[in-house]
Amino acid sequence: MLAIIIGWLAKNCRARLLAVLLLGMAATARASDEVKSMTLPEALEAALAQNPSLRAAKAQRQAAEARISEAKSGYLPQLAFTAGYTRYEEPNIVVPIHRTGVFPPLDNDIYEGITSLKVPLFNGGRTHAAHRTASAFAGETRAVEELAGLQLLEGIAQIYVQSQELQDKKTLVLARLNTLYRRYDELRTLLQEGRISPADLALVASAIGTTRSDSLEIESKVYELFIRLGQLVGADGPIQPVVSNSAQSQFEGLQEKVVLPDSGKIVADYRGLELRQAQAQLERAEAHYAQAARAFWPEISGFASYILRAGDDFDQTGEWAAGISLRLPLFEGGRRLAAKSAAKSSLAAADEQLRSVWQNQTAGLRIAYEQWRISGERRRHLTEAVENKSRSVSAQKQIYEAGRTSLSELLTQETELLRLQMDERSMAYGEQLAMLRYHSTAGTLTADLAGMIVRNVP
Repeated sequence: MLAIIIGWLAKNCRARLLAVLLLGMAATARASDEVKSMTLPEALEAALAQNPSLRAAKAQRQAAEARISEAKSGYLPQLAFTAGYTRYEEPNIVVPIHRTGVFPPLDNDIYEGITSLKVPLFNGGRTHAAHRTASAFAGETRAVEELAGLQLLEGIAQIYVQSQELQDKKTLVLARLNTLYRRYDELRTLLQEGRISPADLALVASAIGTTRSDSLEIESKVYELFIRLGQLVGADGPIQPVVSNSAQSQFEGLQEKVVLPDSGKIVADYRGLELRQAQAQLERAEAHYAQAARAFWPEISGFASYILRAGDDFDQTGEWAAGISLRLPLFEGGRRLAAKSAAKSSLAAADEQLRSVWQNQTAGLRIAYEQWRISGERRRHLTEAVENKSRSVSAQKQIYEAGRTSLSELLTQETELLRLQMDERSMAYGEQLAMLRYHSTAGTLTADLAGMIVRNVP
């Protein structure tokens, strides 16, 4: 039915433009049916609650924090109760001999219950090292969770910037199609009167086909953003980002509101989340090395127990015992040396990883800063170029209408103007993307700052 309506509407110029719009809508009709739309704040709120990667990072952090309590339990006494039953082939003593010449009762079936208390006194700092290791790992998982949230924020903000850019480009392309279809109808009338050659009409038809191809490419990219946004917010299907109807003035003064620091202060000012994660990994490696080194120390603990025994007649007899035990590891086949060597190598790797992340952060900040600066410069030059090109194309139209230039030259000039306009939009949104990358790398990106950069005002 839609194809019949489009075919009927294509009989005149305005109808053709509407047909193009319907074709564009048909390209995403299946995707747009019952597609939920979200503003940037709504998408961020949904992502924080539903994104699987972020929820997994949160669960890992909770598990690591629970291990801190597990490690701290090494400082506390341990109380246990054990019970047992033994059947002997020959009668055995129920309780130990306590007096010379006085033998305790004998029995084949002996029941025993033991309540024991163990108090750690000294273990060479192994408990403290285990606690340090667990705390450092929890810090690492917290950095991982924060980094996942930051990357999620940046990814969603990028989608809104890119969606706004595609909307602007779509507006330019549809305006171009409207112009081409009007010219096609005018030339068709002139062809019927024999005032132009069929080649001129073919040139316009070719330009229409190329522009419609550009329109379909934009529609495809728009739907791709819908899918990506749905994935990031944890939805089952695509989500349409709600973006504003921007104008070029939207970008003026943006750099004054979202100030980027001087590039010379990049190294000293920021400690991004990736750097914090690498620092936590180094702290964990240091604690793990200390824990492995303390495996050579002796372990001293106090103990106390109460033992209750009985035979077949359940005549219960109980006694207590207390003392101090010393455990000194002498030989374990090189296990402790191997563990210490492995921990030392892990420590060296973590230290080098920290250096690498520091260099990556510094390079990333400088690159993002330069991209932001160059995008702004290019946008300003392209804005000037668009203004001059627009005046040139207007003059070319007048010359063409006067019959002093060819249609091919006019179409070429108009196509160049369209490309300049689209490049100008790309540079304007490139500034925003560079800002997002910069603040994400620096670890300073927040939801409020992202909203300011995106300027998502429906």
